[in-house]
Amino acid sequence: MTYSDVKRKLKVVDMMLTMHSILRIRFQRRAMILEIGLVSASSILLALTFIDSSALQALGIQPIEASLTISMCSVLVFILSIVALIVDWKGKAQQHADASNALSTLKSDWHEFLTFFDNYDDRDKSELTKRSALVLSSLAPIPESKFNRLKARHHKKVLLSKMISLYPGGSVSFLSACLWFRSNKKVISCQSEREQNHDNNEPSA
Repeated sequence: MTYSDVKRKLKVVDMMLTMHSILRIRFQRRAMILEIGLVSASSILLALTFIDSSALQALGIQPIEASLTISMCSVLVFILSIVALIVDWKGKAQQHADASNALSTLKSDWHEFLTFFDNYDDRDKSELTKRSALVLSSLAPIPESKFNRLKARHHKKVLLSKMISLYPGGSVSFLSACLWFRSNKKVISCQSEREQNHDNNEPSA
């Protein structure tokens, strides 16, 4: 295993760590919103169920309105409970949290391995490679439909971090906008060059 191989493995682990961290936060946020909705609907249902009708009228709520609200809240609580069981966002968030913790430790190991590369023998390299493969194979899978977006988020994070180091006083939002503009400008320029080269290479009639 060469130094460049170790560096490449470290980059892969770092990218996977970013992906799982993003998914962990995303599913935690969804689970929290779902739980808040469920608790809110349950609280309204509980309050309207046990409040006396005279108290409701004093608050300007007619019995028929209260009955309708109770029915709607009951249906909403039932639907949210079924949704929570089906999507299991809390469970998925925990899976990606576990993956993030495992990858964080693995990243530290590869970083130390890279720093003291010459101090490790072939046996140490083989053991770390096997352990790394075992950890990666046990992680929750990254959805294929989200892989490219998450990969782009990771590389954007790396580039933005470098820009912040170069310009520590700059606005993060402005640096992010500059990065977006520069990257898309390069894409347009490369596409134009490819089209021009393609036209030049076409045989004339």
